[in-house]
This record gives sequence, C-alpha cells and structure tokens, in this order.
Amino acid sequence: MPTLKISIIGLIAAAASAGADTAPIGFWRATNDCFLAVFLLTENGHAQAAYQSGEQEANAAWTWDGTTLKITSPMFPRDEFTGHVANDRVEADYVWHDLEMDRLNRQACVFEHVEAKRL
Repeated sequence: MPTLKISIIGLIAAAASAGADTAPIGFWRATNDCFLAVFLLTENGHAQAAYQSGEQEANAAWTWDGTTLKITSPMFPRDEFTGHVANDRVEADYVWHDLEMDRLNRQACVFEHVEAKRL
C-alpha cells in the first residue's frame, strides 16, 4: 500500500503544479484599490477591462507564457500589465497612464477570480 499512497500524492502534486501553468481565463476583480478594477480573459486571447474612472476597454488582448500574464490595451497603449498567478490570485505590477496629468503611475494590484453565476 505505501506505493499506492506515494503515487496518489505524486499525482495530486503534479495536478497542482499543472494548474499553476494553466492560463487564468475568466473574470477577475481587484481586491485592492487598483485603477484597473476588473478584467475578463477569454480563451482566444481577447480581454475586456473596466477602470475605476468608469472607462471600459472592449478590445484588449492578453498573453500567457505559463508564468506571466500580460494585458495590452489599444485604447491605453502606454499602460503595462504584468501579472503572476499565486494562491488563486493574480498579483500584478500595473503601470497606467493618467491622461489628465500626462504621467505614468505604478501600482501593485491583486485580483481574485470570480465565478460567473447564471440568473
């Protein structure tokens, strides 16, 4: 029986590490005071985002290399979003361009995954 127990533990560990490599598709909400309030990642590399200012980006794109999530916005080309998945959260370094002040702001942002609910 010890061999079976070790095999099961190995399978669980392999599944957990594989999950970390999986692209963070879905809806994510900021848990701190991040200017980027929410974003949605779809399987085709398309992203949508909403900001604290009320602005919305419908044509963003995202990439995932197995460890790093990057989101780019044609509406805000100077913005930079680089995130990593840790403990079911996305922890991101986010640089956003304040259009009114014409300056770049840097924030450490944390996002939680939100499950979609059907009404």
